[in-house]
Amino acid sequence: MIRSCRSLIASLLFFVAPADLIAAEAPYNNSLAQFCIDLQPKANQSANPDEMIKIARLFAAQNGWKLAWHNHNQRGMTARFQYIFHINEIRQLRLSAFFVSDRLRGMRNEIYHGSDPANLTVFNTACNLFEHRQIRYLDDGRMERITVQRSGKADEQIWINPPLLTKKNDKPPATVPAIIVGHIDSGIDYRRTDFQPHLIYDRDGDLVALDLWDGDRLPFDANLARSPFYPQSHGSYVVDVLRKIGTDFQLLPVRYPRQNMRLMQDAVEWLATHKAQIVMMPLGSHDADEWEAFFATAARHPEMLFIISAGNNGLDLGKKPTYPAVNQLPNAITVTSTLGDGTLADGVNFGKYVGIGLPAENLTATGVNDQETLMSGSSFAVPKLAAYAICIAVGGKDKAMDGAELAAAITQSIGPQHDNTGYGLFLSDSQLNAVCAPYRRASQ
Repeated sequence: MIRSCRSLIASLLFFVAPADLIAAEAPYNNSLAQFCIDLQPKANQSANPDEMIKIARLFAAQNGWKLAWHNHNQRGMTARFQYIFHINEIRQLRLSAFFVSDRLRGMRNEIYHGSDPANLTVFNTACNLFEHRQIRYLDDGRMERITVQRSGKADEQIWINPPLLTKKNDKPPATVPAIIVGHIDSGIDYRRTDFQPHLIYDRDGDLVALDLWDGDRLPFDANLARSPFYPQSHGSYVVDVLRKIGTDFQLLPVRYPRQNMRLMQDAVEWLATHKAQIVMMPLGSHDADEWEAFFATAARHPEMLFIISAGNNGLDLGKKPTYPAVNQLPNAITVTSTLGDGTLADGVNFGKYVGIGLPAENLTATGVNDQETLMSGSSFAVPKLAAYAICIAVGGKDKAMDGAELAAAITQSIGPQHDNTGYGLFLSDSQLNAVCAPYRRASQ
């Protein structure tokens, strides 16, 4: 887990979209721009929800639409109004207007065709169309990419399901089989050249991976949970942290099943079938029911060690559980983020269910499209402990360890912190580096 609004005039002088989009959306955009303009002199009524609903109903009636739903959120001087307008039986507009100190700050509209998101338009304070996003779909109904258009800038493509750059069928076998690491997250950028040495391809040259969100074998790093128009990436940053530590590993990426978390049992079974020994899980929620299937299946596979992030809500997990961080699995370790001296980092979860703290603040990591940034939080303690687990497992290769034995060996090798300012069991960077030094790749 990472811790870490926008005048269109009828002439469309301020924004140029492709001809097909102009033809399809110009009537809606013109109406929405006028609605934005109409709201400006009424901004001082933003604290009066009933009056704002009347304005929205009048707007709908003028366009032959139906106001199907509305909501008002007020927090201090900030107000947000949300409306859903039904255009017809299939198409709907989902509109949000934002006010600060009784001033309209912007307006955003999403067009849906049934349950499928299609387009987004963002209007700025002056009611000019600032940004347009269009989701493009593949023939099988999956989202392929988002085309982003901004005034005066070249179009940008944000991928959701890009194709593999090329199949791999000539990868030489490793001299010594590497530890296989499963990674359940938002996916990874499988196009990256620096990830290729760690990915596994079958005899046909297809990537060995699983996407339980889309139901295919290409788990690209695109988390659509917050918004289908603004996908977030996470998994690539996590893998990049693991990669940079330099230990050898093979990766089995799994994109988590956002729509049906009971499919987590399929993720565990698939990883077991492909011989994963260590599984990184930098994700979680407060809903215990979502994780029942995972817990039951993980218990049936003691051969795997699950490394789970504690979360980043500033919570004592003994008082307010987060799952799967809170668990009774002997083959699982929950980790959190600390500063370099072992002091608990701000905003991360802690408590009796958290096994180990690692320095995971302000780590330089690279995500999708080689975007480099500083990442912090318990998610990034996960790959650091995974690297350490790899080294412990390789170091004890004359005795194969199952998940519980590996968890015990890791815990015993660290020892408790005696300084009251530090986190109970603390794995410092110096200890990680010392233990892993013999097992780093020569290229590191």
